[in-house]
Amino acid sequence: MGFSEYYKTGNLVLPGALLFHFKDIFPKADDFVVWQFFYLQNTSKMDDLAPSQIASALGKTVAEINRSISALTAQELLDMKTIELDGEIEVIFDTSPAFAKLDSLLQENAEPKKQAQPVNALKDLIQDFERELGRLLSPFELEDLQKTVEEDKTDPDLVRAALREAVFNGKTNWNYINAILRNWRREGLTTLRQVEEHRRKRQENNEADVAVSDDFLQAMDLWGD
Repeated sequence: MGFSEYYKTGNLVLPGALLFHFKDIFPKADDFVVWQFFYLQNTSKMDDLAPSQIASALGKTVAEINRSISALTAQELLDMKTIELDGEIEVIFDTSPAFAKLDSLLQENAEPKKQAQPVNALKDLIQDFERELGRLLSPFELEDLQKTVEEDKTDPDLVRAALREAVFNGKTNWNYINAILRNWRREGLTTLRQVEEHRRKRQENNEADVAVSDDFLQAMDLWGD
């Protein structure tokens, strides 16, 4: 049940989320305080609340309170309704729209960002592949690349590293790139940093294993003279 639904059930303490998202919802702090007065009226037995009463409590002018009310209604945080009771017209301010906006904001923050990141990452990866390979990917390659990233949870940066290695070796086909990724997984390399560290150690070992002949060392001594 969202905050707007809880609101309809009766008196409700302000949720902490309303404070943490204050700057995303309310135009100004003064407007928020004015909104709370009407919230108090909505959730209590207070029959009437005039702008002059709020102005007196806050040390503001009635004109300033009316400007806040106008700003709140314009931002759809306060809904002004008129009703007729015993032949008289009364104005009621409904504060529930602010909770509806809070619910919408929380849902927007929770869902789309979580979904958009993988989609954008895959899109960028496809563009990198087509740029490096100089051609469009086939439907099979697109499907396999998507499976590698989304189902196998392979880091896109790791896939890019395999692509670069394949291009460097002059073997620009998906089977070769996939074989590189399989070899890395077999060796327990699942991030770009691990691959780079593995390459560095392998290079250091190769340099240490290079044997220098005595003839070469003597020749270097001759050049030194």
